[in-house]
Amino acid sequence: MMTRRYTASGARRSRTSCSSRNGVRPISSLSQHKYRSQQRIVDFYSAFIAQCNWKAPGRSHRSYRVADKVIKAHRKGTEVSVVASTPGHPDAVCAEVAGLVKRLMRSKKVDNPNQIAFLFPSLKSAQVPRMKAALEAVGLRVYAPRAGRFVEVEEAVAFFGICLLIFGKPENQGFRGHDYAEYHAWMDRAQAVAKDLTREDHRLKAFIDDRKAEIARAVADFEALSRVVERQHWDRKGPYDLQKMSRKLYDAPGLSETGRKALGSQGFERFIERRARERSPVTLDYVLKRATAIDWSILDLFYRVCGFDHFKVMIDLAASGEDEGPICNLGLISQYLARFMDEYYPIVTADFLADDGFQRLLFMSYLFAIFRRGESEYEDAEDPFPRGRIPFLTIHQAKGLEFPIVVLGNPRKQDRGPQRVEELVHPLLDRQGEPLDRMSEFDRMRMFYVSLSRAQNLLVIAHFSSQGNYINPEFQRLLDGSFPRIPGFDVNTVPPAEPARDDLPKNYSYTGDYLQYQRCPRQYMIFRRYGLVPSRSQTMMFGSLVHRTMDDLHQYLIARRRPA
Repeated sequence: MMTRRYTASGARRSRTSCSSRNGVRPISSLSQHKYRSQQRIVDFYSAFIAQCNWKAPGRSHRSYRVADKVIKAHRKGTEVSVVASTPGHPDAVCAEVAGLVKRLMRSKKVDNPNQIAFLFPSLKSAQVPRMKAALEAVGLRVYAPRAGRFVEVEEAVAFFGICLLIFGKPENQGFRGHDYAEYHAWMDRAQAVAKDLTREDHRLKAFIDDRKAEIARAVADFEALSRVVERQHWDRKGPYDLQKMSRKLYDAPGLSETGRKALGSQGFERFIERRARERSPVTLDYVLKRATAIDWSILDLFYRVCGFDHFKVMIDLAASGEDEGPICNLGLISQYLARFMDEYYPIVTADFLADDGFQRLLFMSYLFAIFRRGESEYEDAEDPFPRGRIPFLTIHQAKGLEFPIVVLGNPRKQDRGPQRVEELVHPLLDRQGEPLDRMSEFDRMRMFYVSLSRAQNLLVIAHFSSQGNYINPEFQRLLDGSFPRIPGFDVNTVPPAEPARDDLPKNYSYTGDYLQYQRCPRQYMIFRRYGLVPSRSQTMMFGSLVHRTMDDLHQYLIARRRPA
């Protein structure tokens, strides 16, 4: 009996071939091992989809899927291109798959881990953390933006743990709810991680202590000034009288030298006088906040923290092209912080710090909402797969994409029947659609068809077979005893992947791109390539505005130009 062999479909497929098969024998022939040796990945996923009866009952000419398109492979060959793991418990299967991926990396069959895609029907399944742990055990890093909460990634835990050390951790009020208890457990873990970092980096510990002392000084200054206001019975919402109030505030008992310098600044006094002449005087409350405000924002704090060794290594890894995952997550942190500043407080003021208002707003309102919503990691539509990381994707995410190597990490999807919306809408449709009782089956088969047709050079299937862990019957029928397995697979037969193209940005500007790169290439990489939000972006915004305005004027003059 001839051993069935599935071989490579080639680097590219015809885009018109995504929904049919080309002369594939029915599954009865497959079970009799009548596959010839020169077959391809195309034949495998065509055989898979052929197991479902797509013909409409009583109407032989009608099918529930396009059946007249032709699948064309870019390359033909005799090497094995579809392989499965040894059937077994998920822990053993995941370890075997991870070992194969490690061998492929060592053999240089891909030039970067992001060319190996792991596809799952859902990233919430139990097989995802198992596969991730197996890959990390052999030294491979994973990028799974939809597999967990963003605040639980290492970069977010470390940074927000430092913020908790600086601003203080909100007290647990003992409210009921699993999310509330889980979030406080996350804050405890983040604090512990930050404390470990301070033990490894004494400069970081000194920085945190300085920021805490700065906050304590600002709060003490605000309280000293507030006591003067209360004794004088001044209206904090009323206008600030420079001649009457400045000296008494300046001589406030306990006011620090920094606070006195802020109150007695000549530039600040000129500003107050100008506003008074314009009949738009500043309020006393504004003066108190201005004099005791911290001179850094939460985004400024982020960039200062990024200068320490633990975070600087992440930027160095991205600059070398070794691992872009950490800097992408740092970019997402900066975006969340910028949104916090836009929607709440752009400046950290002492009055807001005095009663722990800033602490509660940042941690118990803003970050808690992100935690509860389960917002995921960095995901860029233009550059979705950071270098140095193996992407974990849902099959839906992978639609329209191709990868040199694809691993189907969970060939199981339960049939839960049609969706409720289909049950409600189906009786209202005038046209003859798919039978309601078969919709779930059709959707499942189409989904797995997509996953099997994403591979260019090698398709790997995880074969789970233990109590409570199994694969769908359509896979069980194909992955029989003669199917190629990982232990006997020779990775040298896999053709090397084509080098990935490093696509350039879609547009450039003189001020936003050229001048910024000329000033600092690393700054350009951080802000333009990885999307970190600048903490002081006024200059950049003004330069881009001038550039675009000049370009618009230029185009306008060209349009007005009359032919000679």
